[in-house]
Amino acid sequence: MPNYLRDPLRAQGFRTQKPESPEDLWQPLYDRSCYVTAGTAGSLSFFSIPLGQNSTLITGGGAAAAKVKTYRDTNMENAGVVPSKMHVIMGISVAYFARTAGNVNQADDREMVRDNCYIEFRIVDKKILTLPLVCIPELNPLVVGSTTVNNDTVIGAAGGGGYGVPMYRLPVPITINPFENFQFQLKWDGTCATPSGLDMDILFVLQGFMRRPT
Repeated sequence: MPNYLRDPLRAQGFRTQKPESPEDLWQPLYDRSCYVTAGTAGSLSFFSIPLGQNSTLITGGGAAAAKVKTYRDTNMENAGVVPSKMHVIMGISVAYFARTAGNVNQADDREMVRDNCYIEFRIVDKKILTLPLVCIPELNPLVVGSTTVNNDTVIGAAGGGGYGVPMYRLPVPITINPFENFQFQLKWDGTCATPSGLDMDILFVLQGFMRRPT
């Protein structure tokens, strides 16, 4: 049968999605969750609360409170799944955000989190990666300065970068196919309260390429 009889409106020639002709872009997946003052018993999930949904997070250095997630917090449009796009994960990075900038106890807060938990990464029902958090490089490592003038110690965070950012580089990339559910969690043995007594946000970045239809 001639093609014009199968498609009399020639609709296939005006498609906005062409999966047979994809384009590949560098586009990490990222998501932010709050590690509360009293610590997290059991686990803390990431990539499970998408854009536009309420989540408890730090904003403007204040106390963690309910806010609508924006692109500051995540680029997930659906909970735990990316429809129509494939992601090839090349590495994993992490960043920490203190409630109060310059908080001298934030180093202890990070140590408490890093030293007492591990990552569990699953795709559908298959465990892909299990790794202590201390193995994951930080995008904003702490920078400490001190002065003898007034006996002050100042703690700040170094900024991240672009393509060459620190990451735990995966020897074999991990592919997340379109419509494939995945879970990314931090898991603790018990509860670890922050020494500062303040909340802290944690951001995970799954560094990699995105393939989408043209």
